[in-house]
Amino acid sequence: MNPLPRIPLGTSDLRITPIGVGTWAIGGVAWGPQRRSDSLAALEYAIAAGVNWVDTAPIYGSGQAEAVLGETLKGLPAERRPYVFSKFGCGSDSANELRCASRAAILAECDASLRRLGIERIDLYQLHWPCPQPIEEAAEACVRLLAAGKIRAVGLCNHERAALDAWAATGVPLATIQTPLSLFMGQAAREVIPWAREHRTGVLAYSPLHRGILFGTWTQDQRFPPGDHRAGRDEFRPRNLPHLLEATNRLGALARGLGISAPRLAVTALFAIEGLTACIVGVRNAAQGKALADLWGPVPDAATRRAIEAILIDLHFGLMEAADHAHRQP
Repeated sequence: MNPLPRIPLGTSDLRITPIGVGTWAIGGVAWGPQRRSDSLAALEYAIAAGVNWVDTAPIYGSGQAEAVLGETLKGLPAERRPYVFSKFGCGSDSANELRCASRAAILAECDASLRRLGIERIDLYQLHWPCPQPIEEAAEACVRLLAAGKIRAVGLCNHERAALDAWAATGVPLATIQTPLSLFMGQAAREVIPWAREHRTGVLAYSPLHRGILFGTWTQDQRFPPGDHRAGRDEFRPRNLPHLLEATNRLGALARGLGISAPRLAVTALFAIEGLTACIVGVRNAAQGKALADLWGPVPDAATRRAIEAILIDLHFGLMEAADHAHRQP
């Protein structure tokens, strides 16, 4: 296995691997039951595989994800510790999400995250979702945290261009934008990523395997455990899932012809998008953590990208037809 490269993250001084660890499922909420021992093993194996950053948030399992990451960090020598990316603006109660980016709330959230993580500084601190408060107030709070040495760089997640422009107007350096992106979900490539290129801002893509389906292991009778949010998502309902599975199977056949795995094709194809910095891939156990480094490789060539595009066009029309059929039902 070749070492993962290190890529500059926007205008920050961080250099990160193109694959990072996602910890939403490790929080034990919204993805079905999760054992702490599996979470610890997932993180340990991912770090051993060479991934050098972990993305988390206090809202993931009401602080559970940060606490598990903190336990992992505690057992690592300084030279092996990954960068820690966390978030603010949603509170830390998974059962009662409260979006607030007031100055006082941000400062308090940062201190609470630092305690759970057992560290003195968060490497990237990100506003998780749009909040009612002016974005200028969040920027001012982040300036205070930067000056205090509690955070190293600042990012935004799930924000549209107007909010990005508002942040840029504050003059506070914005290192990253985090946005959903997969072969099945490409809106960011048309809207957010062009802005990031113009402003020399890094882009972190989450859900590059589209909440798991692009691993290529799902079947038509896919079932989710109790508490798994995917059971309620429209794209995985019976009218849409067959079209996604057909596209996934075709992508898998294309990957096999290239001698690589389906998830590796799904991830590396995204890096054909100019401006994408890295992808966040969630892990839940040792096997998934160990496999993270295998998702990286050369960007598919032009012929392969054309084949992928043909599959995605067919998927688009299949989903449109399914929606039209549903609307015609009495």
